[in-house]
Amino acid sequence: MIAWTNEAGSSVRPGPANRRPPRPGPDEPASRRPSAAGTPAAQAAEPRHQRPPAVPPRSGEGPAGAAGAVVELASRIGAAATGCPDVLGLTSGPRGWIATYRPGPPLAGVAVRPGEIEVGVVVRYGRPCAEIADDVRRLVRPLAGGRRVTVLIGDIADERPVP
Repeated sequence: MIAWTNEAGSSVRPGPANRRPPRPGPDEPASRRPSAAGTPAAQAAEPRHQRPPAVPPRSGEGPAGAAGAVVELASRIGAAATGCPDVLGLTSGPRGWIATYRPGPPLAGVAVRPGEIEVGVVVRYGRPCAEIADDVRRLVRPLAGGRRVTVLIGDIADERPVP
């Protein structure tokens, strides 16, 4: 006969009272399937950090004027970042989160948020990445309007990309 020991040290025999209910198969309706939303495994599988959406800064202008101001600011920040001699270009990052949305294609590589400006760059091989990030931060900070400036180095390349 098979017997197990539980955490308290008592012997437990397999039987109907100690068995788990059978799992519903894939053909059973979803209403009969147990929900795993509150289980620790389901909570661990959920992403812990959700990036906030890029939104316009606080201003007294209307929504269209504020959105236009954000696009203009993002363009100026992108130009300042690419003005660094070791920056080869802008990148939206591995998941495409660093972008400013505008009519037409999004401006990849700059995200303007209420408390932060995020800049994604591709850098030239040679100098330490921390020094290049500091240079980009130094060039962008005057345009940031008091926001924190975060620099993501998305790639390192040997030469300028072919246009």
